[in-house]
Parts: sequence; C-alpha cells; structure tokens
Amino acid sequence: MKNTLNLTFFVFALAWCTSLWCEENKLDPGIINGWMRSAETSDSDKTEIKRIVHSTTMSEWMSSRLSFHVRYEVTNSDCQRTLTFYRTDEHGHSWDEEWVTQIEHDEKRESSQLEKPMVLLRAYSRIAGHSPIMKLKAEYQIHDGLPALVISDQRDVVRTLRALERGETASIRMDAFEHDHQFHIDLDGFADKVGWSNEHCPLGTTESGSNEEEPAS
Repeated sequence: MKNTLNLTFFVFALAWCTSLWCEENKLDPGIINGWMRSAETSDSDKTEIKRIVHSTTMSEWMSSRLSFHVRYEVTNSDCQRTLTFYRTDEHGHSWDEEWVTQIEHDEKRESSQLEKPMVLLRAYSRIAGHSPIMKLKAEYQIHDGLPALVISDQRDVVRTLRALERGETASIRMDAFEHDHQFHIDLDGFADKVGWSNEHCPLGTTESGSNEEEPAS
C-alpha cells in the first residue's frame, strides 16, 4: 500500500513538473477561492527572482466555468510591483483569446488605439468599514499567453495592497475586452501572504504618498 502511494505521488509530481508552472516553486497547494504563494527562480543558478501571491476565484468552484484571477508580483532585485487581473475558464484557458492578437498589434503602434480598460476596487471590513472605491490605472498586456489587465503604477499597487490587507472581502469590477465583469474575493490569509511576498521589499520602500486614497470619479 505504501509503495502504491509513493508511486502515485511520484507520477503526480512528474506531471506537475512538466507543466507550464515548473518555472515556479509552489509553496502552497492550488487553492480555489483562496490565496496561494509561489516563488519564481532563475534557470541558471536557481536564485529567487520574484515572489507571487495569486488568487483564483470561482462563484461555485465545483460547477462554475468562469474563473477570475488576481495576481500580485514583486521582483526581488528592484522591488517592482504589479497587480494583474484576468479571467479564464475552469481549465485555465482565456475567455478573451481573440484579444491577444489585438493587444500584440496595438503594442507595435506608436500610440495605443485600444480603449483604456478600467479596474474598480473596494475592500470591506466589519471593523474598519469599507475603503473608498479606487479606480486603478490599468493597461492591456499578454500575461503567460493570456490577455490581462496589469496595474504597474507603484502608487496604485501599494494603496491597493494596503486596502486589501485591512479588508475581509473585496469587490472588483473589470471593464475590459468589451465586457463588464464584477466579482468578489475573500481576503482571509491575504495579509500574511503579502507580508511574505514583501519580505525583501517592505512596502515602505515605495510607499511615498500612497496612504492618500483616491476615490473613483
């Protein structure tokens, strides 16, 4: 029985390491409607490049076909932070695959012709109340082959992290890809994991002026 279990684990690990995610060291198991942490390492010397906190949210994880993803990355070398939002089906395939070509063509132009996407976010807490609705400066990018909305403005990223750290749940609205989607995320465990992700890059290093919330207009 023990040998059978060991063989099963080996086969599972082999299949996992031959997947697209082998470039990352998974520190937590895959979680639906929760937060997972991982670290990306270099191929040459296996040094840690960045730390990642990722949430996959489904309204009903046993039957839903729509997944919303929120991904926070911080690069160890320069403390550059990004927040990424995108949606897939239950197998990780994009619902907006046709946008990949449009985004790629738009990136080659001198000035963008795509209408700017919009991300609105509000965090909720029974103790602290709710945060102002924050309008985040988003841009279209290709993320691991998927069309995504990326927040790279450091002030936007830091003030969003601060709001999410204090919250218990958050509501997010994505107005992009010719659609308007709204979903909710559970923030249980987020503060601990984002603290781990910022171990090499404390938020204070990029927080200048970030405590002033900017409500959406």
